Amino acid sequence: MKKLALLALLLIFLPTISSAVIIDRIAATIDREVITLSQIDQIVTARLIPQRAEESEDDYRRRVLNALISQTLRYRDVQRFRVEDVSPDALESRLLVVISRFPSEAEFTAALSRAEWNLDDVRAMLRRQMQVENYIDERFSPTIFVSLEEIETYYREVWLIQRQERGLPPVPLSQVREEIRTLLRADRLRDQVEVWTSQLRASANVDVFAYR
Repeated sequence: MKKLALLALLLIFLPTISSAVIIDRIAATIDREVITLSQIDQIVTARLIPQRAEESEDDYRRRVLNALISQTLRYRDVQRFRVEDVSPDALESRLLVVISRFPSEAEFTAALSRAEWNLDDVRAMLRRQMQVENYIDERFSPTIFVSLEEIETYYREVWLIQRQERGLPPVPLSQVREEIRTLLRADRLRDQVEVWTSQLRASANVDVFAYR
């Protein structure tokens, strides 16, 4: 009788179970923090991370997921320190950059509607991103030094060769020294951030399940 009663209950609830709609799925977990597929969809739809030329949709979504994981790890680490809030003017300037990725502001608004976001949601995401950027600038930038010898070596071995390959005339080092210094500093800063992020990821329990 107990088996018959259990079977009857299953038959009653089976249609409800089979017709259930999966609202969201887990894309990745970072310790106990969850990144969902809908978050990837929102980033893609709002173009907070622009798609690269010739980049496939699958590669794009993988990159967005990896960016979300890295940003989560970095922001979590940044929260351990006292970081100044982003100024309203800087935040609005960054928002205008995002809006400019659309043909019109109306299309940007329509994209937010499809993503089930509003401007405050976008601002919150951008604020977190900019706080991390400010922390990176305060922590790593002062430690980066580029010598004149390194600038001269890059000028001879890379800069001049690249201009020659593009059919452009050579430019005196004195005119591009600071430009090369900025380029080399940016490269080194990116390397340090990648090392920092790798260390954060190694110390966390990160599991990736899906990107679409």
